[in-house]
Amino acid sequence: MSAPTAAGPEAGVRGYRTSQKVLHWVTVLAVAAQLTVGYLLDLDGDCDPPGEDRSGGDTSDVEEERLDRLEEQCEAHADDYDLLGGGFDLAEVHLLLGVTVLALGVVRPLWRRVAGLPPWSEHLSDGQRRLVGRTERALLALLVVVPLSGILLVATGDDAWLPLHVGAHVAFFVALAAHLSTNLRPAILRRML
Repeated sequence: MSAPTAAGPEAGVRGYRTSQKVLHWVTVLAVAAQLTVGYLLDLDGDCDPPGEDRSGGDTSDVEEERLDRLEEQCEAHADDYDLLGGGFDLAEVHLLLGVTVLALGVVRPLWRRVAGLPPWSEHLSDGQRRLVGRTERALLALLVVVPLSGILLVATGDDAWLPLHVGAHVAFFVALAAHLSTNLRPAILRRML
């Protein structure tokens, strides 16, 4: 994606098309909700005690009872997250939001190809334009990588996907910080409002 170009009568020098603005802000809300739900899930930490061996090896009857009680407590705690009623728990909301973010991550670049982009803001230097272009590409890619790695983590139950999921989160926050550093100025932000 090189320098943005004008696209149609609605995307002029002043900003983006209404459809692009809606997709952008729906994405912001979906990602904010997703991160909030994800970090709420992590607040209580893992139900397995530190150093606990849940591998199914030999354990005493007392130890087995303790593990059963712990599992029941974890399940009861998960039921406390049933915010929507009807059997949806917070983990399922997190997964649903992940699928939504993934869909937005696929749709947004496709819609950019159709709708085009307005010309660069005159308030951005050449270096800032390069930074904006790179961070936007990174953010769009991470809108696919973060939820996809999370879905793979859940679907496979294989913790081998965890480093990719966590690393993608870190990369997302770095790209987001760079994106905000250039776009939170009123002259730039107006184009997306």
